[in-house]
Amino acid sequence: MNDKQSSGWFEIGVYSVLLCVVASVFWSTLGLPASTREPLGSASLPQIVSVIIGIFCVILIWRALAAMRPAVGRTPAPNDEAVSHRRRTDKAAICLGIAIAFALALQLRLLNAAILTPAFLLSLMLVLHGFRPRTILPSVAISLIVGIVTVYAFKNFFYIDLP
Repeated sequence: MNDKQSSGWFEIGVYSVLLCVVASVFWSTLGLPASTREPLGSASLPQIVSVIIGIFCVILIWRALAAMRPAVGRTPAPNDEAVSHRRRTDKAAICLGIAIAFALALQLRLLNAAILTPAFLLSLMLVLHGFRPRTILPSVAISLIVGIVTVYAFKNFFYIDLP
């Protein structure tokens, strides 16, 4: 089995496990009672999110299966030396550490969520872009806009108490 197929089966396995987790979350929210504060009920947001994630998992499983099919009548593309397709476990570990630090900071209420969320997004964007100078300003703008809008939506629209 070549590396592409083994990686494809691993991806399909990960997406299938995530699909099972999402299905169990959806199933567990079916019994939640209706809320008096929220017009859609307390289960609507987890159900909507789980359906969206489930749809994305099905799409990704389909794409992984399509990528594993042997190419018929196509010539293999020449290897481009400028493009690196290696796995970046270093960036993945840094992003995981940043996400854990963000979750702990929110849980321990170290700072306000309106400060933590844009800082979290900015740090992730800078790590993923490799701290290239031309990406710093757009990353700052995007993280501020998305972070503040997200905090506003959760506090004022979904009535979720954030620190």
